[in-house]
Amino acid sequence: MQAELTRDLGNYFWSFAFAGPVAAVLAIAAALAVKSLPALFFSGLALAGFAFVIFACHAVRTPDPEVDLEEVEARYLLGTIIVAVGLGGIVASVLGQNSPFFAQALAVMVALATLGAANGAGPGRPLIALVQFPAISLPIGIALIRFWPAPWGVGAGAGVLVFGLLCVSMARSGYAAHTELLLAREAQAAERQRLDTAVQTLSQAITILDADTRVVAMNSSAMALLGVKPLDPANPPTFAELLADAPNLQTAATNRAEFLGHATMLVNLRQPFNAALHLNDNRVVDLECQPVPGGGWVTVMRDSTGEHNAIAELNREIRRCPVTGLPNRRAFMEELDQRLLKGSNFALMIVDLDGFKQVNDRYGHAMGDRVITRVGFRLRTADPGLFASRMGGDEFAILAESDDVEGALALARVLIDAVDQPARFGDAEIQVGAAVGVAMSPDNGQIGEDLLRAADLALLSAKGHPGSHICLFTPDLKLLSARNAGVESRVRSALRAGNIDVAYQPLVDLETGTVVALEALARWQPDGGEPVAPAEMARIAEARGLIGTLRRLVLEQAAAVVAGLPGPMNLWINASVHDLRQPGMVDEVLAELQVVGLPPHRLALEVTETALMTDEDACRSNIERLIKLGVGVAMDDFGAGFSSLDRLRRLPINALKISGSLLSGAPGQAMAADIFRVAASLGHSMDLMLVAEGVESREELELARAAGIHRVQGFALSPPVPASQIPQAIASAEAAANTGLQLRAAS
Repeated sequence: MQAELTRDLGNYFWSFAFAGPVAAVLAIAAALAVKSLPALFFSGLALAGFAFVIFACHAVRTPDPEVDLEEVEARYLLGTIIVAVGLGGIVASVLGQNSPFFAQALAVMVALATLGAANGAGPGRPLIALVQFPAISLPIGIALIRFWPAPWGVGAGAGVLVFGLLCVSMARSGYAAHTELLLAREAQAAERQRLDTAVQTLSQAITILDADTRVVAMNSSAMALLGVKPLDPANPPTFAELLADAPNLQTAATNRAEFLGHATMLVNLRQPFNAALHLNDNRVVDLECQPVPGGGWVTVMRDSTGEHNAIAELNREIRRCPVTGLPNRRAFMEELDQRLLKGSNFALMIVDLDGFKQVNDRYGHAMGDRVITRVGFRLRTADPGLFASRMGGDEFAILAESDDVEGALALARVLIDAVDQPARFGDAEIQVGAAVGVAMSPDNGQIGEDLLRAADLALLSAKGHPGSHICLFTPDLKLLSARNAGVESRVRSALRAGNIDVAYQPLVDLETGTVVALEALARWQPDGGEPVAPAEMARIAEARGLIGTLRRLVLEQAAAVVAGLPGPMNLWINASVHDLRQPGMVDEVLAELQVVGLPPHRLALEVTETALMTDEDACRSNIERLIKLGVGVAMDDFGAGFSSLDRLRRLPINALKISGSLLSGAPGQAMAADIFRVAASLGHSMDLMLVAEGVESREELELARAAGIHRVQGFALSPPVPASQIPQAIASAEAAANTGLQLRAAS
């Protein structure tokens, strides 16, 4: 504290350097005017004291660490005391002689002025004031009372004494105030030092700004990040100037200018703000500016390059299929929207794999992922310039620059050929097919969702054809989709409400010519509308998870009808693979049969060849249990699709229903008749009951009889009829069959 007081004397050097000699000269002038040797002595003494004071103040004008502050303080105290003694002696000498009033007044004023200046807030010391009172105030007061005439002398002397006491009090209070100021300044300096130390040790780049956004403090991390040198504390730059001149931001001028414009507006509003600055080396710096109470700002800069790179990688990952590495649906829709905005002509193709589910079921999902990856690679490399993406599951989407329908269809064929190629994975050779729906932009849609919907409708149509197929979107597909949506909604409502009718078609035993079974067929006709085809109704029920409901509705009605007929009539109904896969399906069937009293051996379930070939493993346990209970299981529509004879051999079935497509027109075509006979011969070799469906003519009936078919059904015998017409249908079917038997017996 004393050192700070001593150093503070340097601020008063010029005041003492000017006032001291002036006071000394005036004192000497007064002494010469009265021609007093004592006054001249004391004037010289005062001049010497002023010299001590001036040299002491000069010694601490510059922050020289080698200056002995105690010596300076002692020199200053000695000088002020000498000045006090000298001025007091001058006044006493001048007043003690019969000197002119002007000289007396001049000496008194010089002494009092020096007394007041010496006891100011800055250079004043209580000890000096206590010495100056007896050295200056007391001699002057006594001299005025003694030598000036009353009452003026008494008043002037008393005033001088009071002024002297006030100077003592002023010196003490000034010293206390100055001490408090120095203590506050020292505390502030210490606090700032702690703040500077804390800021400098932070790993984050910190910059502190004042209310005018001038840089008050900046740590080494911030300097290194921006590439700037230590700042001049006497002339700090504004933050904008700092960034404008920062070497590491020179190549990011546009980014910097945009940020500064935005920052200026927010600074004026005293609002916090964030920004990202790009450095010359492509690093990214996140900058956050926060206002502080009372004015000023704190800015924090952080190198966030790693985070920005991670976010960019994450953005790439969320747009990429993790299995194939292809763009995913999100990336595809973004690319589609961009191409539509450009107004370019291109083709959108949706590729759906055929047989992929069987790969997962047989080899597992790990193998399925490998197959999907291989297919994705083939699609991506099938033609240069394709944008291939995986939409999910076994569906892919392709964008190809093309304004030519024929070219787009030719490219779709290339994609199918690429997918159709067998692929070997270890010992397994796997082959899948594909269906492709094609839509053209902008003809089929100028909005991404519309164009994608068009391609989906085309794909749906393509999947309705057996094998790998390509379909181009046409407006008719949209109309058909709308119509199907309406039909589907009404069918679902009818199924949930149980409003399904059943028609019955007789099955005739060709050996006896009698009707031995009735096939129950689901029928539904909306009010005032056309009947819905049974196949379409079954498709809707399967798609919406209602196939079990359809089977229960048909079985409940048909089992009760057949159980009520005279004689041991059997019941055949269609079953879905989706239903056969359900664990509780067999128990449900048995419960429904038990309610009406129909034994299990009088029931037969028909499952299509394609469905059985597809889900053999999933259905096997239920089929085996049904057969053990005496329920017949027949493969329906045999020969209508692709047949795997090896799987047919393994399937636990006991009846084979040959598709009417093999019988239609066969009597007039030798090759067709031979194919039918081969199918029948295959069934005989497997010891299966053979049923020929779709018998439309007498010639087809005779061909079936000649091929050794056990049972037949078709319009040549009887069409499907309502329950009320079953007796007539049975009579009609038996009459038609027996006519054939009679003709054959007569021949």
